[in-house]
Amino acid sequence: MAPKTNIEMTPACRDFISMIDARERKAWVQARFMPYAKRQKFIYKKMFTNEIEAVAYYLARTLGRIPDFANPQTYTEMARSQFLVHPNPMMSIAADKIAMRDYCDLFDLPIRPVPLIASFDTPEDLDPRDLPPNCMIKIADGCKMNILHGPGLPLTPFAYRSFLRRFLPIDHWRRHAELHYRDIPKRALVEKALLPIRDINETFVYCAMGEPYLAIRGSLVSTLRDDLAPLASMSARKHVPIENLAPHPVIEPMLETARKVASSFLHCRVDFMHIDGQSYLGEITMSPGGYYRPVAPDLEALRASLLDMSRLPELAETGRSIAAKLGRPTETSFGHFSDDPRLATGGQ
Repeated sequence: MAPKTNIEMTPACRDFISMIDARERKAWVQARFMPYAKRQKFIYKKMFTNEIEAVAYYLARTLGRIPDFANPQTYTEMARSQFLVHPNPMMSIAADKIAMRDYCDLFDLPIRPVPLIASFDTPEDLDPRDLPPNCMIKIADGCKMNILHGPGLPLTPFAYRSFLRRFLPIDHWRRHAELHYRDIPKRALVEKALLPIRDINETFVYCAMGEPYLAIRGSLVSTLRDDLAPLASMSARKHVPIENLAPHPVIEPMLETARKVASSFLHCRVDFMHIDGQSYLGEITMSPGGYYRPVAPDLEALRASLLDMSRLPELAETGRSIAAKLGRPTETSFGHFSDDPRLATGGQ
């Protein structure tokens, strides 16, 4: 369920939320004796009668009104509407922790992804006893679904099976209707572990229309001037405009890398990790915060001004071309509602 906020809701929005919340409560009662692996799918199908409803629900809870995806005006409406009217297969490829690396191979990137050790189309085939002692195991179609196989802390087959039982049945796309995750195969990957984890610094670079415009302060602290007034604050982490970043040898490589990998997207966040003087591309985050979380008003206004929705057909065509080059499907299971009048009414 989306987080509750103190925002005042319109009567129509309150009725919309109440209707879906009631379906959810009923579904939970019906699912209480179901196997764990079947509950999420059952509850999601009972909550929503169509995908527009699902995408609108999580945003409506934070907007206080039913979002208008037919004529989106705010940043969150524009970005979240992509799941419904922007059938770009590259959204799934970039979010796929394995396929993302194939995409990155198309570019001459100054900063490369964390080295991939192995991938498994069938996660159950992975035996941790066959792995080197310094690696991280992840589920390719999820978020924060990972486990360390580290020196002095080897992952046992039993612990790995427990990890799979916990995470493999979860469809991440159903958590907040981030529909592009649905087209990511449920695979496991093994990548080099950057250790010690406590020494990793992260920098998140936000890109609109392929151009970096903002970085999250919270890592590379020495590269950001302390006297800068932040553009906005979210989760106590300061956002700094790209042009205000102080000179540092890693800044330009990060920005060049972000520009290249973000070139076919309306909006995304490119995540970097830094340790022992080395920088790595961690992930390309296609829907930071699910695009439904509250955003500071000045940051919301900035992002909305940077997004050019008229270019969505062009970006989708570019995405299909790149997907074909990578030997991946050029059509998506999401984003085929462009002429549906229910876009303006939350799927009603």
